[in-house]
Amino acid sequence: MSRPAQLKLFDTASLKAAPAPVVRLKRLASIPPRVPTARERRADEDRAAMERINRWGRDLAGRFGLKLYGIEAERDGETGHFGICYQDGLIRIRLRHAVTGKLLKESSLVDTLCHELAHLRHFDHSDAFWSYYRKILNEARRLGYYRPGPARKGPAAVQRLLFDLEETA
Repeated sequence: MSRPAQLKLFDTASLKAAPAPVVRLKRLASIPPRVPTARERRADEDRAAMERINRWGRDLAGRFGLKLYGIEAERDGETGHFGICYQDGLIRIRLRHAVTGKLLKESSLVDTLCHELAHLRHFDHSDAFWSYYRKILNEARRLGYYRPGPARKGPAAVQRLLFDLEETA
């Protein structure tokens, strides 16, 4: 008479001892951190810039009694303007240089923001608009939001003479 086969509840080959927690932690610590991709770094830069621009824009709009619906980043590839203001109070601002793709200087972004905020009151480029724009820009400067670099020599200096923002309107 033959002997019955032994019953197995599980496959013994699948039995493996789990490494101790310290060993697992050392193994995890030895893995180098994942380096963010260029696209992820760009998205992080855009997000941080828009957080500041939104905070400052809402503050300035409140100080001047402007009806601001929202501020958004302009779509990629837009080269026709730096910012645009819609009659419903939405403002879009281009964050990146059209050729290099680099994030624009913060002072340029704030300048554009102030320009578009002024359009919420004067939807044109009249003398009243430019006067109002300078008031908003001067307030942004006073609050520390607008910090342009030193004046340049050359063609940019001529442009500064045409649009001297130091005067209080």
